[in-house]
Amino acid sequence: MALKVFSSLAGVPLHYDRYPEESGLGYGTRGKPFKPRATYEMVQTLEECFSALFQISPFGKAEVITSAGAYVSKPGQHGKGQAFDLDGIFWEDKKLVAIEYPRNPHLYLAVESVIRQYFGTVLGYNYNSAHKDHFHFDMGSAVRFEKMSKSRVEYLQAAMLYIHGFQVGIDGVWGPETMEVSSSVLESLGIKGGLSAKKNWLDFLEKSAVLGFSLADGQ
Repeated sequence: MALKVFSSLAGVPLHYDRYPEESGLGYGTRGKPFKPRATYEMVQTLEECFSALFQISPFGKAEVITSAGAYVSKPGQHGKGQAFDLDGIFWEDKKLVAIEYPRNPHLYLAVESVIRQYFGTVLGYNYNSAHKDHFHFDMGSAVRFEKMSKSRVEYLQAAMLYIHGFQVGIDGVWGPETMEVSSSVLESLGIKGGLSAKKNWLDFLEKSAVLGFSLADGQ
């Protein structure tokens, strides 16, 4: 397995922010520069993802991306060099810290909407307690919507509620309520057909990203 060392994404420095709190470089800060490793394919996809994110963002290119790492010698996608943990993004006058999702869901979900256009597996705040403080995303599954995927359905429900303004519960279960509300949301966005079609899923993600950033910009 060939791994590439990288220190920035889309021209933005990567910083590690998991130092002890007393160091002043702990979680929620800008940390300090580090150089994680991942496969060449993963690094290229990360570059494309963050380039798109900064092009869409009304805040422009960020100053720092904070992360808990990429390749780790353990089972799973991290052990394959195909995963990345995102803690935060710091612009000049705006910041995203993953654990602050409840206070700033528009920005959080706008960023997630971009990430999901490039990575099939995305785990975050609503997924479980282990992921409340970071996004985990990897190349272990294809970019598509799956009704049986808890993380995808949770994201969809949250986006419909916070970004598109439709009342729906967030439980990760594809039930009658979610199905009915999703049909209304797609109709309002001019998306014909269901989310099982990849083009519709990508269209929903793109429109959610743009609207989510617009709402975050107004806060």
